[in-house]
Amino acid sequence: MPGTVSATASAYRRVLACWTLGMLLAGCNTETLFQSSFNTNALDAPPAPNQAVGTASVAGDPGSVLVVATPPNATSDQWVQIGRLSARTSAVASMEGNLSAVRGPGKYSFLAALYIPSGTGFASLDFQAVNVAPEPQSFLHLDFASNYPSPGTNVVRVNDEYNNYFGAFPNDHVFTVAVSFDTTAASPTAHVQLFGTGTSGSADIPLIPIAFAQQFGAVQVWMGFPWAGAFDATDILVTHDK
Repeated sequence: MPGTVSATASAYRRVLACWTLGMLLAGCNTETLFQSSFNTNALDAPPAPNQAVGTASVAGDPGSVLVVATPPNATSDQWVQIGRLSARTSAVASMEGNLSAVRGPGKYSFLAALYIPSGTGFASLDFQAVNVAPEPQSFLHLDFASNYPSPGTNVVRVNDEYNNYFGAFPNDHVFTVAVSFDTTAASPTAHVQLFGTGTSGSADIPLIPIAFAQQFGAVQVWMGFPWAGAFDATDILVTHDK
C-alpha cells in the first residue's frame, strides 16, 4: 500500500518540521528534555537506559518491552514494543522516559509516533510528576482505545473516565500524537492533537492537580490490566520552552 505508507510516514515528519520551524522563529529558545534513540539500540532487547536525551527504564515480564524492527506500513525506524501476553496474569508492561531535568512550571511539548495493530488492547500514555511522595504520580492519562466505546470505533479515552473520550485513530497504520501544555497558567490544560491518515480530533484537557503538572518529569508508554497484545512507539520527544 505505497500511498498509505507515504501518508503515514510523512505525518510525523510534517509535525516535527513545523515544530522545528516554530523553535527557529522563537530564537531556538527551547531545550530537549527527552528524545528516544531506538535506532541505535539493540534489536530484541529492552531500550538502552541512556537515550539520546534523558533515560529509559522498563517494567514488566521478561520480553514484554523490546526494541523491534519496522512494523508494517511504517517507516524504516526501529521502535519500542510494549506488550502483555495474558490479559489476566501478565504484569503491567511499560517504558518510562525520564526527562533529563525537572524544570517546574513552564511550557512543554510532546511528540510520538504510535502503531497499534488490530486486536490489541488499550495502549496508554501517562504524563507523570516526579519529586512527589510516595512515587511518581500521573497528571494526564491517555488510553488509545480500540473497539471502544463500541466495536469498530477507536477513540482516545481521557483519565480513565468512561464517557470522556475524543477523536479517532487507525489500527495497523502509523499516526502521530502531539501534546502541549503550559503549567504557568492559573488553570492549565493540555492540548492533545492527532495527526496522520485515518486520524481526527483534538481536545483541551484540564491538568489536575496543578501541583503535579508543575513537577513534570517523565512520560510512560504502557499497557496494563486487563489488556493483552502489543503496540509500538517511536520518535518520542519532549521539549521545554526556556
